[in-house]
Amino acid sequence: MLDITKILEGEEGKIPIGKAALALAMIADDSDDALVELLNGKDLLAVITRAGGKGEEVKNKVLRNSLAAAVNSAVITDNIQDRRVLARCVERALAGLGGPMTSISGAGMKIGIVRDDAHLAVAIYGKIGIPGLNVDHEISGLGVHYYGLLGD
Repeated sequence: MLDITKILEGEEGKIPIGKAALALAMIADDSDDALVELLNGKDLLAVITRAGGKGEEVKNKVLRNSLAAAVNSAVITDNIQDRRVLARCVERALAGLGGPMTSISGAGMKIGIVRDDAHLAVAIYGKIGIPGLNVDHEISGLGVHYYGLLGD
C-alpha cells in the first residue's frame, strides 16, 4: 500500500499547499476526514467542501461554499483581506471552467482548501455531465496565493 505522506511530501519533508489542496479535492469521499487530520497534524489547516450546479450557478456555489467552509473551520479568519485572498484562489481554480460546456452542463465538484501560515491554496476536482452523451468530463483547477492572509 502506498504511504500518502510520502506521496505528498516535497522538499525537506514539507507538504506543499497546492499539492495538499489537490489531494483533498481528489481523495475518495470515505477518506476525507483522515486526510484532513493528517494535514492538520503536519501544521496545515485544511477543509473539504463540495458544490454542484450548472453555468454561473456552480461558480457562485464554489465561491460561497469555499468561503463558508474556510471561515467555519477556521482555515481563514473572517476579515476582508482573508476573504479576498480566498476569492482570488477560487477565481484561479475556476479559470478553466469558462468554456461553453459549463453553461449547458451540470457539474459536481469537490473543493480542497489548505492554509500554511499566510499562504492559501484552493483546488477543485469534479465532473461535468455532457448532454447527449453517457460520459462525464473530468475537470480540475488550482489557485494558490502566497503571503496574502492576515489571520488574527
